[in-house]
Amino acid sequence: MGDNYLANFYAKFEGFPRWEGKKQVDYFAYYLTEVRKQAEIKPSEIKACFSALSIIPYRRAPQYLSEEANKKRGGKYIKTEKGYRLERATLEKLQSEIEDIPKKKAVSEILDSLLNGIINPEEKAFLGEAINCLRIDACRATIIMVWNLTVFHLKRHIFSDPSNLTKFNTAFARNPERRFAEIKTFDDFGDLRESKFIELCRSARIISSDVRKILDEKLGTRNSAAHPNPVVFDSHKATEFALDLINNVILKY
Repeated sequence: MGDNYLANFYAKFEGFPRWEGKKQVDYFAYYLTEVRKQAEIKPSEIKACFSALSIIPYRRAPQYLSEEANKKRGGKYIKTEKGYRLERATLEKLQSEIEDIPKKKAVSEILDSLLNGIINPEEKAFLGEAINCLRIDACRATIIMVWNLTVFHLKRHIFSDPSNLTKFNTAFARNPERRFAEIKTFDDFGDLRESKFIELCRSARIISSDVRKILDEKLGTRNSAAHPNPVVFDSHKATEFALDLINNVILKY
């Protein structure tokens, strides 16, 4: 079986023992055919992979292989004379996922390192959850959470500093909302449109023009991510979004 090869393959994947059994089988099938270079696989060899890693085996592995091989179209496996092999589209999909894992791991490590710069424990915990969303490809959730954290951080930066609050309210008085023209409590920020809040931050010279451009751009991205639509948000886009706001806003102010 080559336990060292299997152990190295297994080490790439976070939380593998908790994955759905079918997914574990698919990854073992990929290991046997692409790493061990077997022409075909048998259910007993899949079971041996579980055993070698001391993972409780997926009991329906033989049935799963058979069911997928017997589908007229869309099956993940093809039945051979002595076993099974991965169907081409499934193989290519698994290959893409597995090759992308080192990149995701590197990004995750970068984001984790930025957590050390977050002083407020509540903000740090919130950002940690946003990073966890990225790890499982919940990219829209990451975008929305990082945006919410960024706006909250800026509001706290303003409200906790009397000088900043005075400058903000002075700018607000020149361009008030219909209902009110002054921030008296932290909750008052909630009555401001986010675009208005960004505009006032710049008018008060609390943020620079460059930071305002970043916030305006990211607000548009957040708005797209927050509603059902055909726009695709992948890990690359979510990572760029998070890094830009963390480095240029959250760690800066």
